[in-house]
Amino acid sequence: MEEEDDERDFPLPLSDVSNGEWCPRPPSPRQRAAARLLAEEAERRARRLGMTRREFLRTSAGTATAFWVLGVVNGLPTSGDAAPLPVTPEQCDDPAAAAELFAADYFVMDVQLHHVDLEAFGDQPSLGCLRFYPPGDQCTPQGLQLLSQANLVKEVFVDSETAVGVISGVPDGYPLPVETMAATRDLVNQLAGSERALSQAMCDPTSAPGSQTAVDSLEHQVNDLGARALKCYTGNGNWWLDDEKVAYPMLEEARRLGLRTINVHKGFPALLGPGSAEYVRSRDLPKAVADFEDLNFVAYHSGYFPGEGIGEFLGVVRSMKRRHRKRVYAELGSCFATALLEGPDQAAHLVGSLLKRLGSKRIVWGTDSIWWGSPQWQIDAFKALQIPKTMQRKFGYPPLSAKAKARILGLNAAELYGVDPKQVRCAIAQDAIAGIRSEQGGLRASRSHRVYGPRTREAYEALLAHVAGHGPARPT
Repeated sequence: MEEEDDERDFPLPLSDVSNGEWCPRPPSPRQRAAARLLAEEAERRARRLGMTRREFLRTSAGTATAFWVLGVVNGLPTSGDAAPLPVTPEQCDDPAAAAELFAADYFVMDVQLHHVDLEAFGDQPSLGCLRFYPPGDQCTPQGLQLLSQANLVKEVFVDSETAVGVISGVPDGYPLPVETMAATRDLVNQLAGSERALSQAMCDPTSAPGSQTAVDSLEHQVNDLGARALKCYTGNGNWWLDDEKVAYPMLEEARRLGLRTINVHKGFPALLGPGSAEYVRSRDLPKAVADFEDLNFVAYHSGYFPGEGIGEFLGVVRSMKRRHRKRVYAELGSCFATALLEGPDQAAHLVGSLLKRLGSKRIVWGTDSIWWGSPQWQIDAFKALQIPKTMQRKFGYPPLSAKAKARILGLNAAELYGVDPKQVRCAIAQDAIAGIRSEQGGLRASRSHRVYGPRTREAYEALLAHVAGHGPARPT
């Protein structure tokens, strides 16, 4: 349990955290080495500063040290132009110096946020329990509240630099019904006194008419609930986006209702039923994009498959005509975090290859939080990330400039959703969230350092078994 206690203080997880749609891999030898090294380095630096290790890990220097460790264990340069995630020794030792590393001020718009409607569990709360890490937090009233609407507000809209977030659902509306998505959006905006949250419409075109995510529900979701985009999962029911009989009625209805952004899960094989992993491949994008020339298509997770990367998605995009390609976007939820934890160079390859193929105007920021905890560590990592010149020369990647970062972190999503990035938005007071009391001391001192997705195969398989037994029945 000592290792778990160490990791619980870390400012970022060092191995896979699943969003419930894919099986987390066990920590690699390098990731285990990173956990040991970070604990040792944090202890040494904390002692020098007269702090406890936990206190040190909650400073900017603690985050900088975690990034330095990721470089060291992967055999990468850790400072200068050759480092994918450059950190100086001074920034690891001095919180004030480290703060400069993360000081850049960007408009951040996160298009993939999730939480759980606890009432959807009814008398079967174990779905929530199975997501927790470490195991000691499972199956308590306090533990379940960590998946709640209130904790999403705290982790994302209080304890990170996220200015605007999009509440995203899951297939069949379980365990986050579309009505709850809209209610969460309204709660955030009420607490902030300004627009800081939007919500999507969820649709499964294979659902029976009358169900909450069927095609005939879209009018209610748009006109009554105010959804601003559509989200769908081709792996839920095993269908393709270019199926004229199944998917096209959904796309036509979205168009009729004025939606112009179609978000589709691609990559991270969502095991939603037999054969479903195949249906999250990207092969169906070209025809659908060509046939609906007034719609934009966002591939959530950028078509990323753990162990494979995004090569298939990039190949599909490359095969498309240029005028169609301009309406395809890549979203970074879970894939950026997963790649970073495999090594900062892998994060640079991910972003570099997207920049090379799509350009900086067609990549959008998403974090898949609340499963990954507060998104602040991902924001910090992206702000610090660079594509070394050696990688630029060898692979033809463009540089990751401040202008490109601004587009990716928020401006691209703002354009898709019709959001004014210059609009004045108000902060949410920490004590405005009923039942939630943050620690004092600033952004990194208050956020929890928790993650909420399953981190072991056992937890993931138990989650799937629970969903299979208690989720909504699919039409036959």
